[in-house]
Amino acid sequence: MPALIQDAPVLEQREVAPGVFLLRVGGAFTAEPGQFFLLRAWGLHPLLSRPLSVHDLAPGSLSFLYAVRGEGTRLLSRLRPGDRLRVFGPLGRGWSRAEGRIALVGGGLGLAPLYYTAKAFGPPLDIFLGFRDAPFLVEAFRPFGEVRVALERPGGLGEAFPGLVTELFQPQGYAAVYACGPRPMLEALYRKCRAAGVPLYVSLEERLACGIGACLGCTILTARGPARLCREGPVFPAEEVFHGP
Repeated sequence: MPALIQDAPVLEQREVAPGVFLLRVGGAFTAEPGQFFLLRAWGLHPLLSRPLSVHDLAPGSLSFLYAVRGEGTRLLSRLRPGDRLRVFGPLGRGWSRAEGRIALVGGGLGLAPLYYTAKAFGPPLDIFLGFRDAPFLVEAFRPFGEVRVALERPGGLGEAFPGLVTELFQPQGYAAVYACGPRPMLEALYRKCRAAGVPLYVSLEERLACGIGACLGCTILTARGPARLCREGPVFPAEEVFHGP
């Protein structure tokens, strides 16, 4: 599907956790789970647009989940219904559903691309979500399968597992695992999945500039040689990007 530049109206903007926003824009969009768009709601500064993965896709709207981490995301967080922004995409390579029993694993804001993935893949799924302090958007995942939550700082919250999501999750019995989150989390999952002989597909988070592979700024070294996250990724088989014991 070709990438398009669209001038889109903001339909909804809400803060779902401290500093974490859900932005929904209007328009006719297409995307595969795991792909991303470049968003821009300003003039010359900041220089670069902001890459955000597809959180949800519905008839007439496209949603993004993001945290305020710099000037660009701070400007995005100020948008209100009726404001307009430029949306360029879909970009990158997403992931496809394997046959059989599969699991989705997200760490913190890594759950951003997993909602649309769960929606596109369809139930039944096993979903594992890890958070540092308090969970958010967990209930939205429940229609797609069993959801288990890990909290690093549980504070007596319900039935959450006290610890890391990588400690909670066990890969045995799955046909494939799909994960997004901090790199240490993904590396720990890779070690577990490799030991169990279970394929792991990861969505990597890196700074992106042009989004179309021209600037080479997001190039990483994989087992098959250099790869651009914005073209050959952001989704990769884990064994291509993680090496060593």
